[in-house]
Amino acid sequence: MKTRQWYQARILWAKMVEGRGIRHWEEGLYLFRSTDRAAAFQRALEIGEGGQSGGDEETRRGTRWVETRLAEVVALDCLGDELEEEPLEVHWIRLPATEKIAFHHKFAPVKKVPPTSR
Repeated sequence: MKTRQWYQARILWAKMVEGRGIRHWEEGLYLFRSTDRAAAFQRALEIGEGGQSGGDEETRRGTRWVETRLAEVVALDCLGDELEEEPLEVHWIRLPATEKIAFHHKFAPVKKVPPTSR
């Protein structure tokens, strides 16, 4: 039986507005256990897919569709089988969109295996 190691995944979502494109990025850091890097990547994709959503947004000009889409797993690091006693910071951040991405853009996070961040 394989030992389950702790992994840290940085996951990036795009907040997309129909008719406008990208509004901003949202990034989260998740800690979880997995048997190996390939399984950890699959788990990070599952977490990312679970963070997707969509719905109508009311504006002064009417209603528009807004979606949160998984864009990529930015980094995936193995932290070992025991976490240290030191405090671990887990974060969520909203980042401005500096590029234009059309609403109909299809992200393909499964095709981009993340590097380690170290």
